[in-house]
Amino acid sequence: MSEDETTITLSKPVAIGKGDAAVTYEEITLREPTAGEMEKASRADTSIGSAITLISLVAAIPRSAVEKFSKRDLVAANKFLEGFTETGSSEEAGQS
Repeated sequence: MSEDETTITLSKPVAIGKGDAAVTYEEITLREPTAGEMEKASRADTSIGSAITLISLVAAIPRSAVEKFSKRDLVAANKFLEGFTETGSSEEAGQS
């Protein structure tokens, strides 16, 4: 695993679906997001919505699973992904 990728073990496993069709996520693997993934996530109405969408896209899991993450897990995943965006940096602000 490179420094551009990390695996986060969820503090509480997340299950979606019912019965035999249920899928449980105990950990997610994140990597550097692509420009397209960042663009799709930026369409969300809120910063939390944007984070949920980006985590879903990068981890390749359903958005409904990310919506069930604990705050702790959401913050951990978002913190890793924010390391690639440098939101608000003066260098990025000068580019358009």
